[in-house]
Amino acid sequence: MSRSYKKFPVVKDKSGPAKKFAKRLSSKAVRRYRSGIHAGRMYRKIFCSWNINDFWFYKSFREAIRDWETSDVPKVKAKAKKQIINEWAKYYYRK
Repeated sequence: MSRSYKKFPVVKDKSGPAKKFAKRLSSKAVRRYRSGIHAGRMYRKIFCSWNINDFWFYKSFREAIRDWETSDVPKVKAKAKKQIINEWAKYYYRK
């Protein structure tokens, strides 16, 4: 089993309406390109692929604990501190 950890502890938008909309915009841009696509990979120059998956966020360990302590949401309050730590590690620390 690997003992490595995430080098960039962020969560990216891998699915959802924002990514679907960005893919739709990129497809439209490629289809409406007037000069024609000469090579197979030329579509990459028409629409930047970084714009499709550009939403990401980060929450530090201290922020996660502070949010749990100050939360008024019953679902969040019902969780134990160990569960909050495990969820934070799952999304931000472990691969």
